[in-house]
Amino acid sequence: MIVRDSKAKLILGAAVLVLTTSASAKNRLIIKYRPVIETSQFKSKSEFVKKKFASKEEMQKEYEALKNSSMVESVEVDALLTTQQIHAEANSSDSRFSEQWSLGRSDGGIEAQEAWDITKGSSSTVVAVIDTGVVSHSDLNSKLLPGYDMVSDLSFANDGNGRDNDPSDPGDWISFGDSCYQGQSRNSTWHGTHVAGIIAASSNNSKGIAGVNWNAKILPVRALGKCGGYTTDIADAVKWAAGVSVAGTPTNQNPASVINLSLGGSGPCSAYMQDAINQAKSKGAVVVVAAGNSSANLDTTDFTPANCQGVLVVGSSTQNGYKSYFSNYGKVVDVSAPGGGNGSSVLSLGNTGSTTPSSESYVYQSGTSMSAPHVAGIVSLMKGVNPGLYPDQLMALVKEAAKSFPWSSGCEDGECGSGIALAWRAIELAQVESPDSTFRDTEETRAGTAPISQSPTMSTSGDSGGLCGSVIYKDESKNNSAGGSLFMVIAFALISISLLKKKIVA
Repeated sequence: MIVRDSKAKLILGAAVLVLTTSASAKNRLIIKYRPVIETSQFKSKSEFVKKKFASKEEMQKEYEALKNSSMVESVEVDALLTTQQIHAEANSSDSRFSEQWSLGRSDGGIEAQEAWDITKGSSSTVVAVIDTGVVSHSDLNSKLLPGYDMVSDLSFANDGNGRDNDPSDPGDWISFGDSCYQGQSRNSTWHGTHVAGIIAASSNNSKGIAGVNWNAKILPVRALGKCGGYTTDIADAVKWAAGVSVAGTPTNQNPASVINLSLGGSGPCSAYMQDAINQAKSKGAVVVVAAGNSSANLDTTDFTPANCQGVLVVGSSTQNGYKSYFSNYGKVVDVSAPGGGNGSSVLSLGNTGSTTPSSESYVYQSGTSMSAPHVAGIVSLMKGVNPGLYPDQLMALVKEAAKSFPWSSGCEDGECGSGIALAWRAIELAQVESPDSTFRDTEETRAGTAPISQSPTMSTSGDSGGLCGSVIYKDESKNNSAGGSLFMVIAFALISISLLKKKIVA
């Protein structure tokens, strides 16, 4: 994590000032050991050693041990040096760019303009948006690749069929008679279109908004319908997006290096979902996941797929850099990014249709669903400047590059991740990093398994406040949950009695 003012722009006359920032390059130490042999007539050569650590905690522990060692002459953090100068910055000509505080320099912004001075992205980078699909929008259409519809349940699909090669969003409205109707109808959200726009809306085109990545391509994979989406559909979408073979579907010709999951629900990480994430990661994809909108502590509450292993979990921050009131939190959260709340929302693409698609529009929404794509966009920019980096490296660099939360942000003790995602710094770190297939990112997880046969479903869920990020988890076997709980209690009691008997006999 770096302090906010580490890129202060200073100039004295025509001189360029070179300053040391507080960010270390991938948790490295520079160690100089004392000579092994030292006499009045001979002294062995002393060498510098560079050592890399998987986490800041490990590095700090080693630093404390080495600085007091009689065998060490010196030890220091391997800090980065950057030029600090005033320069002309890249600006977007998009007509509503001024409303995109999330890309700006506020305490809660990702500071995208500085990032665009370095790179505006690569057209060879593919970002998959696994969501409700996408609706036609002139500020997005040119960025779309052929996708797929993984929704297998006809009652959820709203398009009259099951899995096919059409990832367009027919609308996810809910009305009386639907299985998930809970006494109130709901208009279509066009959620996937909003998410895709944050990542890579057509930029610098004198229209609408700018995406985090100006050049990346979007791979739309529809896995959520009107009542959400089944875990199996979402997991199959993850695999297909990464280029992994999925039975009954054609091979994806444009594998994604970044996969965005702005969805989730209560419960442990299913074995099926974890396997899909593992396979996607083995293909080189970074899986970015929304932390969820339950205002829950994920260290004590199961929320999936945020509790799966090997994912980059993103919490929500407001325009002033505070924790959004709705955002889940805890050590499981890796980093925060703009998601709105406290009077702020995120502008992106939408549609005026209340049920089926109508006219394109621009709308404000809030939630961790908006936070995740900001980070997915940053990762895609990093991938563009250094395509060889592995998923664990990219995830670690995003966390390392994050800027500090403001004082009194509600994010004390690492409960909102390492900081607020900072685009330009993440790119700078990615530029100088060497690909390392053996590096493993450290993470906090509450990973577990869930019986796949229960067919749980996940939803992006929305309410009158426009919060997205999935807070609903449906389990088709919930009618039998009481019996299951009783069985577990009886089983636990029998095991305890058995162990007690063994102890008495012994």
